[in-house]
Amino acid sequence: MHYLPLILALGLLVALHELGHLVAARLVGVRVHRYMIGFGPAVLTWRLKGTEYVLGAVPLGGSVRIHGMNPHEPGLDASDPTSFSSKSPWKRMWVLLAGPLTNALVALGILVALYTSGTHVVVPLTVGTIVPGSEAARAQLVPGDRIVSVDGVPLGSWAEFVELIAQNPGRELKLGVERQDEPREVTVRPRPDERGEGRIGVSQQYVYRTHDPGQALMQAVAHTANLVSEGTRMLHRMLQGKQGLDMANPVGLVKQSSGAAASGLGAFLRVLVSVSVALAFFHLLPLPSLDGGRMLFLLFEVVSHRKVPPRVETLVHTVGFLALLGVLLMVALADLRQVMVRSQATPDAGTARPGPGANTGSLAPSDGGVSPVADDLGG
Repeated sequence: MHYLPLILALGLLVALHELGHLVAARLVGVRVHRYMIGFGPAVLTWRLKGTEYVLGAVPLGGSVRIHGMNPHEPGLDASDPTSFSSKSPWKRMWVLLAGPLTNALVALGILVALYTSGTHVVVPLTVGTIVPGSEAARAQLVPGDRIVSVDGVPLGSWAEFVELIAQNPGRELKLGVERQDEPREVTVRPRPDERGEGRIGVSQQYVYRTHDPGQALMQAVAHTANLVSEGTRMLHRMLQGKQGLDMANPVGLVKQSSGAAASGLGAFLRVLVSVSVALAFFHLLPLPSLDGGRMLFLLFEVVSHRKVPPRVETLVHTVGFLALLGVLLMVALADLRQVMVRSQATPDAGTARPGPGANTGSLAPSDGGVSPVADDLGG
Protein backbone atom coordinates (compact mmCIF):
# COMPACT_ATOMS: atom_id res chain seq x y z
CA MET A 1 0.00 0.00 0.00
CA HIS A 2 2.81 2.38 0.93
CA TYR A 3 4.96 1.41 -2.07
CA LEU A 4 2.84 3.32 -4.60
CA PRO A 5 3.48 6.89 -3.30
CA LEU A 6 7.21 6.18 -3.11
CA ILE A 7 7.31 4.73 -6.65
CA LEU A 8 5.37 7.72 -7.97
CA ALA A 9 7.73 10.09 -6.16
CA LEU A 10 10.73 8.27 -7.61
CA GLY A 11 9.21 8.70 -11.06
CA LEU A 12 8.75 12.42 -10.38
CA LEU A 13 12.40 12.78 -9.33
CA VAL A 14 13.52 11.09 -12.57
CA ALA A 15 11.25 13.44 -14.56
CA LEU A 16 12.78 16.44 -12.76
CA HIS A 17 16.25 15.09 -13.58
CA GLU A 18 15.38 15.07 -17.28
CA LEU A 19 13.79 18.51 -16.96
CA GLY A 20 17.13 19.79 -15.68
CA HIS A 21 18.80 18.58 -18.88
CA LEU A 22 16.07 20.31 -20.92
CA VAL A 23 16.43 23.69 -19.19
CA ALA A 24 20.24 23.64 -19.43
CA ALA A 25 20.09 22.72 -23.13
CA ARG A 26 17.71 25.59 -23.86
CA LEU A 27 19.93 28.02 -21.91
CA VAL A 28 22.96 27.26 -24.12
CA GLY A 29 20.96 27.39 -27.34
CA VAL A 30 20.46 23.67 -27.99
CA ARG A 31 17.16 22.62 -29.52
CA VAL A 32 15.07 20.09 -27.58
CA HIS A 33 12.77 17.96 -29.71
CA ARG A 34 10.71 16.25 -27.03
CA TYR A 35 10.18 16.03 -23.29
CA MET A 36 7.99 13.24 -21.95
CA ILE A 37 6.69 12.63 -18.44
CA GLY A 38 6.06 8.91 -17.90
CA PHE A 39 5.84 6.38 -20.69
CA GLY A 40 3.31 4.54 -22.82
CA PRO A 41 0.67 6.05 -25.12
CA ALA A 42 0.42 9.85 -25.01
CA VAL A 43 -2.65 11.14 -23.18
CA LEU A 44 -1.77 14.83 -23.51
CA THR A 45 0.52 16.63 -25.97
CA TRP A 46 1.36 20.28 -26.47
CA ARG A 47 4.13 22.26 -28.18
CA LEU A 48 5.99 25.22 -26.71
CA LYS A 49 8.94 27.08 -28.30
CA GLY A 50 9.79 24.22 -30.64
CA THR A 51 9.64 21.49 -27.99
CA GLU A 52 6.92 18.85 -27.86
CA TYR A 53 5.75 18.11 -24.33
CA VAL A 54 4.06 14.75 -23.75
CA LEU A 55 2.28 13.21 -20.77
CA GLY A 56 2.40 9.42 -20.96
CA ALA A 57 -0.33 7.05 -19.83
CA VAL A 58 1.94 5.68 -17.09
CA PRO A 59 3.27 8.69 -15.10
CA LEU A 60 6.53 7.11 -14.01
CA GLY A 61 9.88 8.67 -14.90
CA GLY A 62 10.60 10.86 -17.87
CA SER A 63 12.78 11.31 -20.92
CA VAL A 64 14.15 14.12 -23.05
CA ARG A 65 15.39 14.10 -26.66
CA ILE A 66 18.05 16.77 -27.21
CA HIS A 67 19.00 17.70 -30.76
CA GLY A 68 22.42 16.30 -31.65
CA MET A 69 23.07 14.37 -28.45
CA ASN A 70 22.75 11.18 -30.49
CA PRO A 71 25.58 11.46 -33.05
CA HIS A 72 23.73 9.04 -35.34
CA GLU A 73 20.55 11.12 -35.46
CA PRO A 74 19.19 11.12 -39.05
CA GLY A 75 19.86 14.36 -40.93
CA LEU A 76 22.15 15.73 -38.24
CA ASP A 77 24.32 18.63 -39.45
CA ALA A 78 27.49 19.03 -37.40
CA SER A 79 27.54 22.77 -38.20
CA ASP A 80 23.98 23.34 -36.91
CA PRO A 81 24.35 25.92 -34.10
CA THR A 82 21.30 24.45 -32.30
CA SER A 83 22.90 21.00 -32.11
CA PHE A 84 24.35 19.60 -28.90
CA SER A 85 27.40 18.30 -30.76
CA SER A 86 28.24 21.77 -32.12
CA LYS A 87 28.62 23.32 -28.66
CA SER A 88 31.88 23.68 -26.77
CA PRO A 89 32.84 20.88 -24.35
CA TRP A 90 32.05 23.07 -21.33
CA LYS A 91 28.54 23.88 -22.57
CA ARG A 92 27.91 20.19 -23.21
CA MET A 93 29.30 19.46 -19.75
CA TRP A 94 26.80 21.92 -18.27
CA VAL A 95 23.89 20.19 -20.05
CA LEU A 96 24.98 16.79 -18.69
CA LEU A 97 25.61 18.11 -15.18
CA ALA A 98 22.22 19.84 -15.00
CA GLY A 99 20.29 16.60 -14.40
CA PRO A 100 22.15 15.51 -11.24
CA LEU A 101 22.34 19.14 -10.12
CA THR A 102 18.54 19.39 -10.33
CA ASN A 103 18.15 16.33 -8.08
CA ALA A 104 20.61 17.83 -5.60
CA LEU A 105 18.75 21.17 -5.58
CA VAL A 106 15.41 19.40 -5.07
CA ALA A 107 16.85 17.61 -2.03
CA LEU A 108 18.31 20.86 -0.74
CA GLY A 109 14.99 22.65 -1.13
CA ILE A 110 13.08 19.94 0.74
CA LEU A 111 15.64 20.03 3.55
CA VAL A 112 15.44 23.82 3.89
CA ALA A 113 11.66 23.55 4.12
CA LEU A 114 11.92 20.82 6.77
CA TYR A 115 14.44 22.74 8.86
CA THR A 116 12.51 26.02 8.75
CA SER A 117 9.14 24.41 9.54
CA GLY A 118 10.63 22.25 12.29
CA THR A 119 11.80 18.66 12.25
CA HIS A 120 13.73 16.10 14.25
CA VAL A 121 17.51 16.49 14.10
CA VAL A 122 20.11 14.16 15.52
CA VAL A 123 22.08 14.69 18.71
CA PRO A 124 25.57 13.55 17.59
CA LEU A 125 26.75 10.21 19.00
CA THR A 126 23.97 10.16 21.62
CA VAL A 127 21.85 7.12 22.43
CA GLY A 128 18.14 7.62 21.79
CA THR A 129 16.26 4.31 22.09
CA ILE A 130 17.33 0.89 23.34
CA VAL A 131 15.77 -2.41 22.30
CA PRO A 132 14.64 -4.39 25.39
CA GLY A 133 16.74 -7.50 25.92
CA SER A 134 19.45 -6.33 23.51
CA GLU A 135 23.18 -6.16 24.22
CA ALA A 136 22.86 -2.43 24.85
CA ALA A 137 20.21 -3.10 27.49
CA ARG A 138 22.36 -5.78 29.11
CA ALA A 139 25.27 -3.32 29.23
CA GLN A 140 22.93 -0.86 31.02
CA LEU A 141 23.25 1.87 28.42
CA VAL A 142 20.52 4.51 28.87
CA PRO A 143 19.05 7.17 26.56
CA GLY A 144 21.21 10.28 26.65
CA ASP A 145 24.51 8.40 26.93
CA ARG A 146 27.11 9.85 24.57
CA ILE A 147 29.36 7.21 22.96
CA VAL A 148 32.83 8.61 22.38
CA SER A 149 34.99 5.56 21.54
CA VAL A 150 35.04 1.86 20.67
CA ASP A 151 38.01 -0.13 22.06
CA GLY A 152 39.85 3.17 22.54
CA VAL A 153 39.21 4.37 18.96
CA PRO A 154 37.64 7.87 19.08
CA LEU A 155 34.42 8.26 17.10
CA GLY A 156 33.68 11.07 14.68
CA SER A 157 30.13 10.12 13.72
CA TRP A 158 27.34 7.66 14.43
CA ALA A 159 28.06 6.03 11.07
CA GLU A 160 31.58 5.13 12.24
CA PHE A 161 30.10 3.63 15.41
CA VAL A 162 27.58 1.55 13.44
CA GLU A 163 30.32 0.33 11.10
CA LEU A 164 32.63 -0.74 13.94
CA ILE A 165 29.79 -2.61 15.64
CA ALA A 166 28.77 -4.26 12.34
CA GLN A 167 32.32 -5.45 11.67
CA ASN A 168 32.69 -7.21 15.03
CA PRO A 169 29.82 -9.69 15.58
CA GLY A 170 30.41 -11.91 18.60
CA ARG A 171 33.52 -10.00 19.69
CA GLU A 172 33.71 -8.25 23.05
CA LEU A 173 34.03 -4.47 22.63
CA LYS A 174 34.63 -1.76 25.21
CA LEU A 175 32.59 1.41 24.67
CA GLY A 176 33.75 4.74 26.07
CA VAL A 177 30.61 6.51 27.29
CA GLU A 178 29.87 9.93 28.77
CA ARG A 179 26.82 10.06 31.08
CA GLN A 180 26.00 13.52 32.43
CA ASP A 181 29.59 14.56 31.61
CA GLU A 182 31.01 11.67 33.66
CA PRO A 183 33.18 9.18 31.71
CA ARG A 184 32.58 5.45 32.09
CA GLU A 185 33.23 2.23 30.19
CA VAL A 186 30.80 -0.56 29.29
CA THR A 187 31.35 -3.88 27.54
CA VAL A 188 29.14 -5.24 24.77
CA ARG A 189 29.24 -8.28 22.51
CA PRO A 190 27.41 -7.46 19.21
CA ARG A 191 24.93 -10.09 18.07
CA PRO A 192 25.03 -11.09 14.38
CA ASP A 193 21.92 -10.21 12.38
CA GLU A 194 20.57 -12.14 9.37
CA ARG A 195 23.42 -10.76 7.24
CA GLY A 196 26.06 -11.66 9.81
CA GLU A 197 26.68 -8.03 10.83
CA GLY A 198 26.98 -7.05 14.47
CA ARG A 199 24.09 -5.26 16.22
CA ILE A 200 23.67 -4.15 19.85
CA GLY A 201 20.16 -2.65 19.66
CA VAL A 202 20.45 1.13 19.97
CA SER A 203 19.48 4.07 17.80
CA GLN A 204 20.69 7.64 17.96
CA GLN A 205 18.79 10.41 19.69
CA TYR A 206 16.71 13.06 17.90
CA VAL A 207 15.30 16.36 19.15
CA TYR A 208 12.65 18.57 17.54
CA ARG A 209 13.95 21.98 16.42
CA THR A 210 13.10 24.84 14.11
CA HIS A 211 15.70 27.01 12.33
CA ASP A 212 15.72 30.44 10.77
CA PRO A 213 16.29 30.50 6.96
CA GLY A 214 20.03 31.08 7.22
CA GLN A 215 20.56 28.25 9.70
CA ALA A 216 18.23 26.03 7.69
CA LEU A 217 20.30 26.52 4.54
CA MET A 218 23.55 25.76 6.39
CA GLN A 219 22.04 22.64 7.97
CA ALA A 220 20.63 21.52 4.61
CA VAL A 221 24.02 21.88 2.91
CA ALA A 222 25.72 19.96 5.73
CA HIS A 223 23.04 17.28 5.61
CA THR A 224 23.44 16.86 1.83
CA ALA A 225 27.22 16.70 2.23
CA ASN A 226 26.76 13.93 4.84
CA LEU A 227 24.57 11.99 2.42
CA VAL A 228 27.20 12.19 -0.31
CA SER A 229 30.00 11.33 2.13
CA GLU A 230 28.22 8.21 3.39
CA GLY A 231 27.33 7.22 -0.18
CA THR A 232 31.00 7.50 -1.14
CA ARG A 233 32.04 5.37 1.83
CA MET A 234 29.40 2.77 0.97
CA LEU A 235 30.60 2.65 -2.64
CA HIS A 236 34.19 2.23 -1.45
CA ARG A 237 33.17 -0.65 0.82
CA MET A 238 31.27 -2.27 -2.06
CA LEU A 239 34.34 -2.08 -4.30
CA GLN A 240 36.38 -3.68 -1.50
CA GLY A 241 33.80 -6.42 -1.09
CA LYS A 242 32.95 -5.30 2.47
CA GLN A 243 29.47 -3.99 1.62
CA GLY A 244 26.71 -6.05 0.05
CA LEU A 245 24.70 -4.90 -2.96
CA ASP A 246 21.34 -5.47 -1.31
CA MET A 247 20.88 -1.74 -0.58
CA ALA A 248 22.22 -0.63 -3.97
CA ASN A 249 19.31 -1.79 -6.09
CA PRO A 250 15.73 -0.63 -6.68
CA VAL A 251 14.15 -3.48 -4.69
CA GLY A 252 16.32 -2.84 -1.64
CA LEU A 253 15.79 0.91 -1.88
CA VAL A 254 12.00 0.69 -2.06
CA LYS A 255 11.85 -2.03 0.61
CA GLN A 256 13.89 -0.04 3.14
CA SER A 257 12.25 3.31 2.36
CA SER A 258 8.60 2.34 2.25
CA GLY A 259 8.35 1.67 5.98
CA ALA A 260 9.65 5.13 6.85
CA ALA A 261 7.48 6.72 4.16
CA ALA A 262 4.44 5.19 5.85
CA SER A 263 5.21 7.04 9.11
CA GLY A 264 3.96 10.43 7.94
CA LEU A 265 4.66 13.38 5.67
CA GLY A 266 7.90 14.35 7.38
CA ALA A 267 9.34 10.85 7.06
CA PHE A 268 8.15 10.65 3.45
CA LEU A 269 9.93 13.92 2.61
CA ARG A 270 13.11 12.63 4.24
CA VAL A 271 12.85 9.56 2.02
CA LEU A 272 12.58 11.85 -1.02
CA VAL A 273 15.72 13.69 0.09
CA SER A 274 17.71 10.46 0.34
CA VAL A 275 16.40 9.14 -2.99
CA SER A 276 16.99 12.44 -4.80
CA VAL A 277 20.59 12.66 -3.60
CA ALA A 278 21.06 8.97 -4.46
CA LEU A 279 19.89 9.67 -8.03
CA ALA A 280 22.31 12.58 -8.36
CA PHE A 281 25.15 10.52 -6.90
CA PHE A 282 24.39 7.53 -9.14
CA HIS A 283 24.21 9.54 -12.37
CA LEU A 284 27.53 11.23 -11.62
CA LEU A 285 29.38 7.91 -11.40
CA PRO A 286 31.92 7.69 -14.27
CA LEU A 287 30.18 4.71 -15.87
CA PRO A 288 29.19 4.33 -19.54
CA SER A 289 25.64 5.47 -20.41
CA LEU A 290 25.42 7.63 -17.25
CA ASP A 291 25.93 11.40 -17.15
CA GLY A 292 29.24 10.86 -15.37
CA GLY A 293 30.44 8.53 -18.12
CA ARG A 294 29.54 11.05 -20.83
CA MET A 295 31.34 13.79 -18.91
CA LEU A 296 34.41 11.55 -18.79
CA PHE A 297 34.47 11.53 -22.60
CA LEU A 298 34.18 15.33 -22.59
CA LEU A 299 37.11 15.63 -20.18
CA PHE A 300 39.14 13.44 -22.55
CA GLU A 301 38.18 15.82 -25.37
CA VAL A 302 39.27 18.86 -23.35
CA VAL A 303 42.64 17.30 -22.45
CA SER A 304 43.43 15.74 -25.83
CA HIS A 305 41.81 18.46 -27.98
CA ARG A 306 40.08 15.85 -30.11
CA LYS A 307 36.69 14.20 -30.01
CA VAL A 308 36.18 10.50 -29.37
CA PRO A 309 34.87 8.90 -32.62
CA PRO A 310 31.04 8.74 -32.42
CA ARG A 311 30.99 5.02 -33.19
CA VAL A 312 33.41 4.28 -30.34
CA GLU A 313 31.46 6.41 -27.84
CA THR A 314 28.12 4.89 -28.91
CA LEU A 315 29.51 1.36 -28.63
CA VAL A 316 30.93 2.02 -25.15
CA HIS A 317 27.67 3.57 -23.91
CA THR A 318 25.57 0.75 -25.38
CA VAL A 319 27.70 -2.02 -23.89
CA GLY A 320 27.89 -0.13 -20.59
CA PHE A 321 24.14 0.35 -20.45
CA LEU A 322 23.46 -3.34 -21.10
CA ALA A 323 26.04 -4.36 -18.49
CA LEU A 324 24.59 -1.94 -15.92
CA LEU A 325 21.07 -3.13 -16.63
CA GLY A 326 22.19 -6.73 -16.27
CA VAL A 327 23.86 -6.05 -12.92
CA LEU A 328 20.79 -4.22 -11.58
CA LEU A 329 18.49 -7.03 -12.69
CA MET A 330 20.71 -9.72 -11.15
CA VAL A 331 20.97 -7.85 -7.86
CA ALA A 332 17.22 -7.19 -7.79
CA LEU A 333 16.45 -10.86 -8.50
CA ALA A 334 18.92 -11.95 -5.82
CA ASP A 335 17.25 -9.60 -3.34
CA LEU A 336 13.80 -10.97 -4.22
CA ARG A 337 15.12 -14.50 -3.79
CA GLN A 338 16.47 -13.62 -0.32
CA VAL A 339 13.11 -12.13 0.65
CA MET A 340 11.32 -15.32 -0.45
CA VAL A 341 13.79 -17.56 1.40
CA ARG A 342 13.42 -15.51 4.60
CA SER A 343 9.63 -15.56 4.38
CA GLN A 344 9.65 -19.35 3.92
CA ALA A 345 12.09 -19.78 6.80
CA THR A 346 9.86 -17.72 9.12
CA PRO A 347 6.35 -19.25 9.10
CA ASP A 348 5.19 -17.17 12.07
CA ALA A 349 5.06 -13.57 10.87
CA GLY A 350 4.98 -12.32 14.46
CA THR A 351 8.25 -13.96 15.51
CA ALA A 352 11.02 -11.48 16.18
CA ARG A 353 13.98 -11.53 13.85
CA PRO A 354 17.35 -12.56 15.31
CA GLY A 355 18.93 -9.13 14.94
CA PRO A 356 17.80 -6.25 17.14
CA GLY A 357 17.79 -3.83 14.22
CA ALA A 358 18.99 -2.98 10.77
CA ASN A 359 21.29 -0.40 9.31
CA THR A 360 19.66 1.16 6.27
CA GLY A 361 22.90 1.26 4.32
CA SER A 362 21.36 4.08 2.34
CA LEU A 363 22.64 7.55 1.67
CA ALA A 364 20.86 8.89 4.74
CA PRO A 365 23.17 10.74 7.14
CA SER A 366 23.85 9.52 10.65
CA ASP A 367 24.90 12.78 12.25
CA GLY A 368 24.16 16.43 11.95
CA GLY A 369 21.02 16.25 9.86
CA VAL A 370 17.34 15.45 9.60
CA SER A 371 16.45 12.00 10.84
CA PRO A 372 17.28 9.45 8.14
CA VAL A 373 15.15 6.87 6.38
CA ALA A 374 15.37 4.53 9.35
CA ASP A 375 17.24 4.49 12.65
CA ASP A 376 20.49 2.59 12.87
CA LEU A 377 19.75 0.01 15.52
CA GLY A 378 23.10 -1.67 15.11
CA GLY A 379 25.13 1.17 16.50
